[in-house]
Amino acid sequence: MSHPRKRVGRKTAAVCIAAATLLATAACSSSGASTGGDAAPAAAAATYTGSAVVNLSYWSWTLNSQAVVDAFNATHPNIHVTYTHTVNGPNGYSKLFDAFKAGDGPDVFNCEYDMLPEFVSQGLTANLTSYIDAKTQSALGSALPLTTLGGSTWAVPIDIEPAELWYRADLFKKYDLAVPTTWAQFQSEARQLATVDPGAKLGAIPIDDPLWLAALSEQAGAQWYSTSGDSWKVNLTDAASEKVASYWQSLADKKLVLTVTSSSPSYGQAYSNGTVLTQIEPPYEGAYIKSGYPNEAGDWAVAPLPNWSGAATDGSEGGSSSVVDKNTKNLAAAAEFAEWLSTSPQALTTRMQGGKSTSLPVDASAAKAPETAFDTSYFYQHQNVFDLANAAAGTVSKSWIWGPEVPGVDTAMATPLGKVGSGGQLSAMLSTGQGAALRLMKNAGLSASAG
Repeated sequence: MSHPRKRVGRKTAAVCIAAATLLATAACSSSGASTGGDAAPAAAAATYTGSAVVNLSYWSWTLNSQAVVDAFNATHPNIHVTYTHTVNGPNGYSKLFDAFKAGDGPDVFNCEYDMLPEFVSQGLTANLTSYIDAKTQSALGSALPLTTLGGSTWAVPIDIEPAELWYRADLFKKYDLAVPTTWAQFQSEARQLATVDPGAKLGAIPIDDPLWLAALSEQAGAQWYSTSGDSWKVNLTDAASEKVASYWQSLADKKLVLTVTSSSPSYGQAYSNGTVLTQIEPPYEGAYIKSGYPNEAGDWAVAPLPNWSGAATDGSEGGSSSVVDKNTKNLAAAAEFAEWLSTSPQALTTRMQGGKSTSLPVDASAAKAPETAFDTSYFYQHQNVFDLANAAAGTVSKSWIWGPEVPGVDTAMATPLGKVGSGGQLSAMLSTGQGAALRLMKNAGLSASAG
C-alpha cells in the first residue's frame, strides 16, 4: 500500500475536466490518435502498423524492467523503447509531475491504481478505451475497473492484488489455532492465543498506512468513491467502513493485535521472533516474506482472507498500471507497448525471471509459464500461491474505483491513525479522510458531495 505522497502544483489553465467523469474535453487536445488525442478511433487496435521507427520513453520502478524493454525492442523492430528507472512513492510521482509540467513526461509510465485519478484529473493521460478490444478486456478481468473512470479506460492494468492471510503455520500448530475463515473466528482465535501466550498477537495494524483499511472496507461492501451525474461522491464513513473500523478498534483496544508502524524495525522483528502470527497482504507479499525471513522456510502458509458472511469476497490492496501520456507522438505504438506489458507471456516471463516476484499478473493465461519460476513449494507448505491468489482475485469487487486527491486524503488520515493503540480511534481516521476528500476535491475545482 501507499504512504503519504508529496503534493505537486497543478496548472489549472491547462487542465480541462468534466467533473464527474474526469474526461478531458476536446478543447484540451487534438482528436487524431497519432498525435495522442483523447478520442481514439472507434475501430482502433493496439497495433502500430507504420514503417517508420517510433521512439518511446518508459518510466517504471518494477522488477526487471530493463530486461522487459530489451525483449520488447528485440521483437518489435518498428518501435524502440528507452527505459528510465524511477522510484515508487512520493519521490517518484513528484518527479513524474515535474516532468509533465516541463513538457517532458514519458510516453508510458508505471502508476498505482490509487494515483491514476490524479493524472487523469490533470488531463495528462490518453484515453485508451478504443485500444482495449474484447479479448484484452477478458484478459484484464477484475482489474480493468480500477483503470476505468466515467466509462473510459485510462491505463492498462498490470497486476491485481487481492488481500490474503499470510500466516505462521508452525505457530498455529503450536498454539492449537485454526486458520480463520470468518472475521468472527479471527477474533475468537485472537482471544484464544492471548490466553495461551499473552505476549503473542494474531495480527497487526500498520498505524502508518491509512489505505490498509481500504481493502478491508472494500471486502465488507464499502464504496469510498463513485460518480453521480456531474459530481464525485465520497463515502469513507458508510456502514461497511465503520463496521470494519469498529472491529479492528475492538481488537486494538483489547490488545489482541499489535499496533505498530510498518516502517519501524519492531515491525519486522515481530514477525521474525514469532510475536505476530499473520499478515494481511496481497500476493506480492509472498516474495517479501520469502526474502525477508529465510530462516522460516516451511513455516509460512497463505489462506483466503477471512470474510464477514461466509461468502467468498475480497478487496484489492495495491497494484499498478501502464499509463500513456496524452501528448505521445504515436498513441497506437504506446498503447501496443502498454498492452504487451500486461498480456504477453514473454513480457511476464521476463519480468518474473529469477523467481523474485509473486505479484499477480492480471492476465492469468499469459502468466502460467512465468509463475512456475517462483518455487514456493518448500517455503509455503507446498502450496501453489498463484492458484490461491487467482481464486481470490475472482472475488474482488468490480465496482471499486479510486478518486482524485488520494495522496492528500492519505496524509490527512495519517495523524489520527498514528494514535490508534494509544487512545486514538479508527472512526476518527475515516471521518478525517471524508472531510479531507471533499475539501481537496472542491479546492481542485471538482464537483464533490458526500454519499
